[in-house]
Amino acid sequence: MGWSVERMLRELRRDPSLCRALGLPGVPSRATVSERSKHLPWQALWQRQGGEKTKRRVLALDATALPAQATDPEARWGRDSKGQWVYGYKLHLLLDLDTGEILALSVTPANRHDGPVGWALVRGIASWEGEKPSLLLGDSAYDAEGLFQAAEEKGLLLLSGHNRRRGKPRGRRRGENLRRLQRGAYRRLYRRRWEVETVFGLLKGSLGLAACLRRVRGLKAVSRQVTAVVTAFSFVAQVLSANPLSSQHGSPTSDPADP
Repeated sequence: MGWSVERMLRELRRDPSLCRALGLPGVPSRATVSERSKHLPWQALWQRQGGEKTKRRVLALDATALPAQATDPEARWGRDSKGQWVYGYKLHLLLDLDTGEILALSVTPANRHDGPVGWALVRGIASWEGEKPSLLLGDSAYDAEGLFQAAEEKGLLLLSGHNRRRGKPRGRRRGENLRRLQRGAYRRLYRRRWEVETVFGLLKGSLGLAACLRRVRGLKAVSRQVTAVVTAFSFVAQVLSANPLSSQHGSPTSDPADP
């Protein structure tokens, strides 16, 4: 959905309730956003020296459980990433790991499977162009032939974990994915999936999403709170990607020679 700083400012001007949800007295200026962002705990998201970018963009697709009030009639039981049962909702994100930009999101009851929602998010974004296809990282929930095809149609190369419950890969794309996971360069890139977990931690912790959801009920209200928190995240992500912190350290992730 392209959450640039300019887009965030437009959204805040269009919907004043987002300002109230974020605790803002009004729509801040871009200069204010840049200054305030320096004091927030985002360093863990950007560890490549000087904001240096990889040769191809690296995106991630994932979902996290959002516990709801026990009296919320629209919440459902579902499992979180650790296999624990949670009564609530799920936040599904498609994220650019190189810039922190949220490309698409969806909020569903917690019993919705990650795969079909992820498929819809991928199909809803614009196609990616480049000399090499950008990488899309996902866990084993996204190991489905149809999702590999949808990513390919958008100019993306999906690299997902192998879902052993689905048995030996029968489709061509699932088989190719399994072989890629056995190659060192792709294995190293796949380890970047932890970065989206950091984003979820920031959204639910530092930006207070988990606390906000204790005060609202219903899918529509939860979705509004999620939008407000993602708005705050996107402000900072876009500013930091354009102006990397001087304290960042690390080296660029190596890039496979071919897809």
